[in-house]
Amino acid sequence: MAINAKKTKDMWISITGAIPEPPRLRIGNELIERVNAFKLLGVSFQNNLKWNAHVEEITRKANKRLYHLRECRKSQLPAEVGIITYQSKIRSILEYASPVWAGVPNYLRDEIERVQSRSLRILGLEKDYLPPLNERREEATSREVDRFMNDPNHPCRSVLPKLINNRKSL
Repeated sequence: MAINAKKTKDMWISITGAIPEPPRLRIGNELIERVNAFKLLGVSFQNNLKWNAHVEEITRKANKRLYHLRECRKSQLPAEVGIITYQSKIRSILEYASPVWAGVPNYLRDEIERVQSRSLRILGLEKDYLPPLNERREEATSREVDRFMNDPNHPCRSVLPKLINNRKSL
């Protein structure tokens, strides 16, 4: 398979600026574009390993869809219809690939929770009507880790340290 240099991106990942950037990559005679952020399969990655851009993008996208909830409320539909609309059109955006980015700092977590609170307020429901999104992300992450920990053939097993089964009792 030939690599297309125009579609290939180079991202130098560094938490601190202490390490100098490596030379730019080339494919043949073409220089590969170096980027600070890149979207892969719907998840935005930054070169400083922060999730600000991703959270900003999903909250912006979800806030645009609050219109659907306002229409449900304006049409005087039952709250259940509004909840189903929220879960399918808004929460699905806020939770997409969450096991990958679930460990966000509190200030980003609060940004995401505000979208759910705003949604419930539009529907005329209490803000604790649904469980916090943070709990749902933790459960999804736990299920995903259990899934690949219990599957000896899972590709993620190769990056995990070997489990030590020490049966000695002190």
